[in-house]
Amino acid sequence: MQEVHRALLELQEIDEEIDRAEAALAAFSPRLAELEAPVTGLDREAAALREQVATMRQEARRLERAAEQKRERLRQYEERLQRARNAREEAAARTEVDLVRRAVDADEQEALQLLDQIKRSELKLDELEKQLQKARAEVEPKRQALLAERDDAELTLGALRERRHNQEVRLDPEAARLYERARSGKRRRVLAALTPDGACGVCFNVLPIQQQVEVRTGRTLFRCEACGTILYPSE
Repeated sequence: MQEVHRALLELQEIDEEIDRAEAALAAFSPRLAELEAPVTGLDREAAALREQVATMRQEARRLERAAEQKRERLRQYEERLQRARNAREEAAARTEVDLVRRAVDADEQEALQLLDQIKRSELKLDELEKQLQKARAEVEPKRQALLAERDDAELTLGALRERRHNQEVRLDPEAARLYERARSGKRRRVLAALTPDGACGVCFNVLPIQQQVEVRTGRTLFRCEACGTILYPSE
């Protein structure tokens, strides 16, 4: 049973290394996010401005189409004005001409203002994209180094898991099942030595004399009734 305890202790050590390796690997995601935050922020801002410019261009095209339609109506009213046969028809046609001309002027003025806004937004977008390119150039070497470090951490974790598998397959099946049941509680230590005064090395609950004898003789695997830790005799 001493060899079983030793094998389980080795398995516990491997599991502790795996826990540390998994924690180290999990830490790379926030580190990458923090490193890429300036690039991500600029990229998001540029994308929003790019979409805004596209929307303004679409609106400018709509205004131009509307203005062109009004210009066509203006030509028609101007022709009608020239064909007016009396003062009444001339006054009505002139009113229509004035209304449509003001509408055309309004559309053209709005389109000019929008084109000016588009131009200013495009200049801002160009500056943003330059900043984005610079930020990417500054971040990329650090990002690649961090990714390489993460790859090493993944290799380390993979090697530890392989080592654990090799250790587990050499265990007595019953001992392996007992270990996994004890470990399923997510406790930090699965095995602990019985203290000299007969207490569990994790929760320090004092075992009855008969149970202390069972642990010290080491004939069977014994779990603490209070916390579930597998106990083994101290050296």
